[in-house]
This record gives sequence, structure tokens and C-alpha cells, in this order.
Amino acid sequence: IASSICLCAIAQGIESLNSRASAHALRTNHEWPKYLDAIHSLVWSGATLQEAIIDSAKYSPISVRGAIRELEVDDAGGLPFDQCLDNFKVRLANPVADRFVELTRIAHTSGGRGYLAALRNQSAQLRNENAVWSEIQAKQNWVLSTAKLAILAPWLVLVLLGFRRETAEAFETETGLAVLAVGLIASLLA
Repeated sequence: IASSICLCAIAQGIESLNSRASAHALRTNHEWPKYLDAIHSLVWSGATLQEAIIDSAKYSPISVRGAIRELEVDDAGGLPFDQCLDNFKVRLANPVADRFVELTRIAHTSGGRGYLAALRNQSAQLRNENAVWSEIQAKQNWVLSTAKLAILAPWLVLVLLGFRRETAEAFETETGLAVLAVGLIASLLA
């Protein structure tokens, strides 16, 4: 009984780490529209694309700031702006960043025409996507939490019953161990 519960606890711990990673990615995506709005404001006020991207770093997602500093180093080092954008895209490896980089590349190539409207549209689209994902995440978390409780409940009952000598003796037999093994495998798969 104890080893089965330990395995379930380890599986729950791994699941919890995965949930935290996806929650962090969602939080990062929620910060992108603010960063895009800051770039929009700076470009609107007359800054170049490079200046706007670098100077808006304080509004960017925290996980992006290191890549922005490296973009600034690349730009100061004399790399062509397209190469700076390629390096920036590789460092971030994020679909939102990929769209932003390609939008910026097109704007840079075309002389900036339509860039402000495109930035505004991308920011609005990201806000809509984030709202939908938040709603989906809330519903999914509710369903997953309910399912985890449904998996955990029999094991808690088993622990409570395990304090009775008759229950412990029943699960010490080959049949009892087989029942525990099948239950454990079913719980882990679920």
C-alpha cells in the first residue's frame, strides 16, 4: 500500500511540475501585448525599430529581457538587422516571438509602412488569444482537478482501511497484491 501511494505521489509531483511550466508560458504570453504596445508608442514617437525594441525591454516578459539585451549587443556589434532578428528569434524559440520577429522583418524591409497598424493588430489578437486560452485553462483545470480527486479518493480510503489488520492481511496475499498492482497501473495511466 505504501509503495503504491509513493508512486502515485511521484506521478502527481511530475504532473505538478508540468502544470507550473505551462502556467509560466501562459503568463509570459499575457505580457507580450503590453510589450508590443510599448514598441508601438516608441515607433509612433519617432524611434527606429531597433531603438523601440530595445528601449521597451522593461515592458517585455521577464523571460524575453535577456534576449533583448543580446539583441542590443548584436546591434551594437554591427550585425545586420536581419541577422539580429534571426538571433533574437532563435534565442526566444516562442511562437509569439516568431510572429513578432517576422512582422518586424517585413516592416524593416518595407520601410516601416503599416508597422504600427500591424503591431496594434498583433497586440489585439494576442489579447483575444490569451482570453480564450485563460478560459480553456480554467475549464481544463477544473476537470483535471476533479479527475485527480477521483483517482486519489480510493487510495485515501485504502490508507484508512490499511490501519485495520484484516485489510493489511488481505493485501499481503498474491490476490491482494495483484489488485493493488492493477489499481496502481490504472491510476497512473489515468
